[in-house]
Amino acid sequence: MIDLGSGEGRGSRELRALGHRVVGADYSPTLTRAAKASCPAIPVLRADAAALPFAGQSADLVVACMSLLDFDDFGGAAAEIGRVLRPRGQLCLAVVHPFISAQDEDTLHAPSFGFSQPYLQTRRYTDRIERDGLAMTFSSTHRPLSAYAAALTGQGLAITALTEHGDGPIPWLLAMRAEKLRQ
Repeated sequence: MIDLGSGEGRGSRELRALGHRVVGADYSPTLTRAAKASCPAIPVLRADAAALPFAGQSADLVVACMSLLDFDDFGGAAAEIGRVLRPRGQLCLAVVHPFISAQDEDTLHAPSFGFSQPYLQTRRYTDRIERDGLAMTFSSTHRPLSAYAAALTGQGLAITALTEHGDGPIPWLLAMRAEKLRQ
């Protein structure tokens, strides 16, 4: 299985602990080095999601946890997922829920929501948070749910599960599973 956008390797380590044979793929040299250092038993490749170094139909599972929203070439990444998955292979993905990412940046963590741009408009946004005394900045791309659905179905994948999670008035997480139906 391929952990696409594997970052520092946390997801890859958890998937390995569950018994999966994992290969991590991430474009960042810093995160690739960190992933390799955290678990040398997991192969990690520095790779562009729109030009994966894997043979066609070589993976039965691709996991993209909080990474698809960060790829500049989203269409290319979707095409590569479709290319590397075997027929009946699965894609499991999680992204910031589009209802959250559509908000104005200054209301992302406010009790009320502000929307000054159309939901259907794809655009970059920045989210700044602090956790455990560490300030973090995330630059991502808002895409409407229809963009994810169109990208997947355009590659011969069918969405087989969709769940929304979060404890606020609007869920913050969108998770999907899709199955490759054709070659």
